[in-house]
Amino acid sequence: MRYLILAAGMGKRMAAGPAAAPKCLIDLGGEPLLGRLLRQIRAADPDADIHAVVGYRADDVVAHLAGCRIVVNPFFDITGINASLWFARDAFERPLMVLHGDLVLADDLAHDLLRAPAESLVAFDSSILDPTEINVAVAGGRVTRFGVNFAPYSGAYAGVLKLDARAATGFAEVLDRRFRRGFNEARTYYFFVMRALIDDYRVAFAGFDFAGRRWKEIDYSSDVATARELAEVRGDR
Repeated sequence: MRYLILAAGMGKRMAAGPAAAPKCLIDLGGEPLLGRLLRQIRAADPDADIHAVVGYRADDVVAHLAGCRIVVNPFFDITGINASLWFARDAFERPLMVLHGDLVLADDLAHDLLRAPAESLVAFDSSILDPTEINVAVAGGRVTRFGVNFAPYSGAYAGVLKLDARAATGFAEVLDRRFRRGFNEARTYYFFVMRALIDDYRVAFAGFDFAGRRWKEIDYSSDVATARELAEVRGDR
């Protein structure tokens, strides 16, 4: 399996200065967040083909990415996640799992997620019901909608996509068409890609529910303490 970790961002919502350490290198009980994620991937899949997009303080991040293929987003300071995905579009030539690089998962959750049998999936948390979040609608176990400002929804998106071969190819195609059209807004998200995959490509995304499991996506400084408490819990698989 191929894995694509998105770790180019500056973490502007962390309210830290421009010299702050990248979110993906935050220490979690003596282990950087990125190192924890790599350990979990390799524990679940010893033959993992891991790609990572870097940008902000790239040299510092790359030092923690031994054995990974590196993709650089040189415009990390003026672009968003879609640009990072576009620079990594060659990774979409085969099935892959896309993971946000600020995601902290309990070891048992990571194991179950990374070994999930579904060929395509979207991770979400049905216990987080907040209209301001990026949300996912699931019906009959299948994702029917992904985005913002809609109702009803089933829970908040949890920062993980798994794409089978057709979905991966479609993702890269839709994103590339939009970029080559021009006049792209720098901070847009990949809602339009997911809409096309669900509605036009008819990709059957399974919903993988994180509800009741221990996880945290670090968006703000206040999230760090919770993530560290999670990482300190022992007894995971």
